[in-house]
Amino acid sequence: MTLHLGLLAELDAEDQRRLVARMRRRSFEAGDIVFHEGDPADSVHFLTEGRVVAKRSSVSGDRVAYTVSGPGEAFGELGMLSADRRRTATVQAVARTVTLSLSYAEFDALRSRHPPVERLLVLLLAARVQRLTEGLMEALHVSAEARVARRLLDLTESHATGARPGVPLLVTQTELAELAGVTRPTANRVLRRLAEAGAVDLSRARIVVRDPAWVRQVADLPPTLR
Repeated sequence: MTLHLGLLAELDAEDQRRLVARMRRRSFEAGDIVFHEGDPADSVHFLTEGRVVAKRSSVSGDRVAYTVSGPGEAFGELGMLSADRRRTATVQAVARTVTLSLSYAEFDALRSRHPPVERLLVLLLAARVQRLTEGLMEALHVSAEARVARRLLDLTESHATGARPGVPLLVTQTELAELAGVTRPTANRVLRRLAEAGAVDLSRARIVVRDPAWVRQVADLPPTLR
């Protein structure tokens, strides 16, 4: 397994070693729940393979998908830092996913014995702020059509081997709309346009990306380097 250290790579080699030595490797199949909103927040997860989607409860009680995380990213840190130490979202694997989890107790002990590890908290929070800022800028300046295409690409790239045409995405059109911050009719319109171009196949509760390069064009992203 290729180890995607992400934020951990910002630490020096010895601090990386200390952290990774205390981490627990965990695997999840597509559709598995990593943890539920409201659960005790006892660990932070570092993604090394696959992707997860985070969902929060709306005022009406529905769960709304709001972000997708991939290799090199971390999740679960906000609950560990909150006053009540409860999970702030439900996190679900959207493909086979592998994480390295570090318990709150282990992390707290490392912070006490090795003060430089405290920097990881700053890195985690800075990454969270950057993601929120990027999401806001995207919502303000990127078209609804491009945002839907970008979320499709995020989900397609959830597989360890990268974007693989023909792999079903385990996401509904409603969830895709939530992730893109658009209405379901808008997401449906974009998907139908992509389907007419032969870039995706649509069926009940399933989306299959056939031509990632075409989707990248709609997403207003540069071609991938080969």
